[in-house]
Amino acid sequence: MRFLRAWITAVLLSVLGYLLFLWLGLAYPPLRLFGAMTQLLGVPKIFQLVHAVFGLGQGGKIFAFSGVAVLWLGGLTLLGGLWRGRIAGLIVFVLGLAFTPWYIALGYGVAFWLLLDAVNVWLTPRVRAVTVRPVPPDTGRRTTTLALATGGAVVAGGGLTALFRDPGAGAPTQAASIVPGQPLPFGVTPTSQWYYVSKNLEPFDPNVDGKTWSLKVGGLVRTPLTLSLADLKGFAPVTEELTLSCISNPLGGPLISNGIWEGFRLSELLKKAGVQGGAKYLLWEAADGYTESLPLGRALEDDILLVHTLNGQPLTPKHGYPLRVLIPGRYGMKQPRWITNITLSATDVPGYWVRRGWSKTALVELTSRIDQPAEISPIMKAGAPGFIRGIAFYGDQPITKVEVTTDGGKTWQAARLIAPRSKSVWTPWELPWTPAAGSYDVQVRAYSGEKVQKKVESDALPEGATGYHHFIVNVS
Repeated sequence: MRFLRAWITAVLLSVLGYLLFLWLGLAYPPLRLFGAMTQLLGVPKIFQLVHAVFGLGQGGKIFAFSGVAVLWLGGLTLLGGLWRGRIAGLIVFVLGLAFTPWYIALGYGVAFWLLLDAVNVWLTPRVRAVTVRPVPPDTGRRTTTLALATGGAVVAGGGLTALFRDPGAGAPTQAASIVPGQPLPFGVTPTSQWYYVSKNLEPFDPNVDGKTWSLKVGGLVRTPLTLSLADLKGFAPVTEELTLSCISNPLGGPLISNGIWEGFRLSELLKKAGVQGGAKYLLWEAADGYTESLPLGRALEDDILLVHTLNGQPLTPKHGYPLRVLIPGRYGMKQPRWITNITLSATDVPGYWVRRGWSKTALVELTSRIDQPAEISPIMKAGAPGFIRGIAFYGDQPITKVEVTTDGGKTWQAARLIAPRSKSVWTPWELPWTPAAGSYDVQVRAYSGEKVQKKVESDALPEGATGYHHFIVNVS
């Protein structure tokens, strides 16, 4: 029963710690452990393996966090079962110093000690006085212990189960109209369908209160700034259509979306702060601890925006509310969400993913994708007029030509391009096709001036996927 009581204590400590994390923002040791594990999982080769096994969604992170939960709860249970409260608490404190600040480690050590002693006192049967008549065993406390242990298992299991739910299940669809009641322009991704990628499990993404949030601008500036969301909306407004793609998007993958953004120019904010002569880099910091950097020369260009609105609505929490950065020509890893600090620095500081071996520049690769027929069901009817359709994208560079082959590259046909409304937007394309019965190796490639899309296939990490999107289409 000692290990059951230790399990109950571990669950109580975990729940208490999570509540403090939500209410006060205190460091939560299981999340720190998770961060250490994702340090390994974030290395490009391991990341590719995780994607191959678990797909592009949250599966890999859920697997990692489940392992952390087992390690955390199992370790506390073992400590509480083998040692008394004071010794177990001391061990928790010492181990906690490895991945949390000393005061957090001390707090968890003391809390585990006191909780373990309290649970043991509460659930340990008291010694009864000697009587002449036999006394039935005290089953009440044993029943209570088992009930609490079972409840703890339900709480822990329920929390993990919640992480496995489809993030979009049951969520309201956000209105994405620029003008209420009017449809979005052609080629704009509705907000509810935007791709979502995070270093965090979604339940642990920042939940920022826009009323109390502020953006701090400091470092090598003449006037340090602390600005509210209302202050930032006072800058000259800019509306821009821009496509965003994740660096981990595979060939033909879904991690790319297009939207209409509203915000203001980063250069105007830097002008207000006054950049000092020694500054060479701009360092970003986000509410979830994510960091990135950008050379100051690029940061001062007018096309970089700080945005608060997507498709006519405030940014959703998962897409960076209240503020994120947009940098045309770069993958999403260079464009942090939930920004809290901008620091001007004389030296560069590698960003979150750069420290794990990912691209330092994250420049978008020239790419194209076939959307129709769909790769998941590549079937067409023989003799029926139809189209092969898709998109091409090259960051802030123009798409000048798209070619499609239906015979594995022996012959190529030029597709019709649908002119984008902005230079940093994907280019839709289409090719009329009336196929006869048979199987066809369909491929696509894009051009930007003299530059042609790379044919050699490479993994998405660390620099972005290359190669032609291709698959077999069956016509009958």
